[in-house]
Amino acid sequence: MKKQPCGQPGQSLVEAALVLPILLILFLGIAEVGFFLFAQVQVANATREGARYGSLCRLNHTCPDLTNAVKSAVFGEAQLLHMSDAGSGRNTTVEVQPPSLTTAPLVGVPLTVTVVYSYSSPFISNFVPMFTATLPIRHRVVMRFEK
Repeated sequence: MKKQPCGQPGQSLVEAALVLPILLILFLGIAEVGFFLFAQVQVANATREGARYGSLCRLNHTCPDLTNAVKSAVFGEAQLLHMSDAGSGRNTTVEVQPPSLTTAPLVGVPLTVTVVYSYSSPFISNFVPMFTATLPIRHRVVMRFEK
């Protein structure tokens, strides 16, 4: 019986060294997409919660400063994202239309809440420089003031 010649010593080690970085970047990319989708869902939920809270401000006349009331609802809903709109760590912008309530608005008047969050990439941008480190996530919700 004839023996089959075996490959060069260390061939599998070289193959693993060539394939491993590609697989690592692929797996980190999949994790990155998961984190980005999580942040996108959190921003959508926080925007919806802020708009819902603002639309109910007509019922309790305790929030004449509608913008701050909506911001506190948005930031309270998305605590896992560490949203901040002040100081050097600013990564979120919250816009409210109308910005304040001088009188009780009529039922059915629209309230628009727009949240823009700067998502910071934890993995891929550190290893692959062609990917940007931050991506904006923007969500807008329109609700009507309730009875």
